[in-house]
Amino acid sequence: MESSPRMGETRDEPAKVRWIPATALVVASMVGTGVFTSLGYQVPEVSSGPAILLLWLLGGLLSLCGALTYAELVAAIPRSGGEYRFLGVLYHPSLGWTAGLLSLVIGFAAPAALAALALGSYAHRAFDFLPPRGIAAVALVLVTLGHLRSVRLSAGLQTATTLLKLALIVGFIIAAMVTPGRGDIRWAPDPAVDLKLIFQPAFGVSLLFVFYAYSGWNAAVYIAEEVERPGRTLVIALMGGSLIVTVLYLLLNAAFLKAAPMGELAGVVEVGHVAARSLYGENAAAVFSLLLSAGLVASVSALLWAGPRVLVAMGSDIPAFGFLSHSNGGGVPVRATLCVAVLALGFVGFGDFGGILTYTQSGLTLCSLITVAGVFRARGLKLAPEGSFRCPWYPLPPLVFLIMSLAALVWSFVGSPVATAAGFGTWLIAWFLYFPLTRLRSRL
Repeated sequence: MESSPRMGETRDEPAKVRWIPATALVVASMVGTGVFTSLGYQVPEVSSGPAILLLWLLGGLLSLCGALTYAELVAAIPRSGGEYRFLGVLYHPSLGWTAGLLSLVIGFAAPAALAALALGSYAHRAFDFLPPRGIAAVALVLVTLGHLRSVRLSAGLQTATTLLKLALIVGFIIAAMVTPGRGDIRWAPDPAVDLKLIFQPAFGVSLLFVFYAYSGWNAAVYIAEEVERPGRTLVIALMGGSLIVTVLYLLLNAAFLKAAPMGELAGVVEVGHVAARSLYGENAAAVFSLLLSAGLVASVSALLWAGPRVLVAMGSDIPAFGFLSHSNGGGVPVRATLCVAVLALGFVGFGDFGGILTYTQSGLTLCSLITVAGVFRARGLKLAPEGSFRCPWYPLPPLVFLIMSLAALVWSFVGSPVATAAGFGTWLIAWFLYFPLTRLRSRL
């Protein structure tokens, strides 16, 4: 039986999202594929415990600086849509269109596919007769169905799956710290060696993997219009989520490195399975992988909840996408949700895990960089109402974000030029598409 509406809420007015599910959305968007897969790509080139933890600390600093800046931007432009809305208002509609199209493809559909593929890989580790891509596809379909009824159901699904994932992570960290591990990485700082590692191009490429693991720190801004008291709730969600995840990532990667030797971790996608097997054997690792596979549902859920809201924002402004802006009685944009889900299923069917990850992250980093730079223009235009949230220690957080993002992109281009250039090329293609589409609309 459907629950009764709360005081002041009618059945025609969907329930607003409060700070707990909004924070869960941020945490679940961040804690997922990246932290359970990136370490395998890092240890071959960054073979130092202090250097690897520095990678994850820098990622946390970047996400916190970005969260503080985005909190000010959403106070100035309190509408759903994320970068699509910010760039369209602050710069030009063509940049908003570009960010929206990229958010749809490489910001949500591709990462949802990556999360589902990781889910399938961990399930396959638990039961080798399960096909990874088949499990990934089934997970995407089931989560999509869970998000199609109402915003309230989406919020409940997100909170429950995120709590499951957090309980699993905390449990593994405690187990790894109290159990003798087989890790052989160097933990004693060696300034000469560590500095050499930090200033090599491979460190920049590894940093992009870390940025991918932290991507999602801005997830709550995509549902700004569905949030209760957004000026307060979004600040709590963005900052609280970033701080929680930074602590978890540092502890979790230290636990992985303590549990297993570098030779077993190198080049492996399912680093959680390898670490659990090293600590407790194959049977325990299978159980852990099965639980982790269930926990990754939260990551798939977060991307399929936030991503369609970009299409809704685009549909409200661009007639050609107007059919995607329709929502059902529960406040869910059904067509937009199905669109993101279908694209994600396409990536699952035809994509390669490592290639998708590297390609998507260069484009996403560029998108966030341009958006954060917009805070200077927002202040100049005085868009924020009097008394709304202002980024503390301004202009330090946006400047730190911009410098770190630029450095990572330069390092990435030196270390992995083809994938990085592909991300930039996608930006240009999306931008060029805006102008013929605009002329076409004007003639209709």
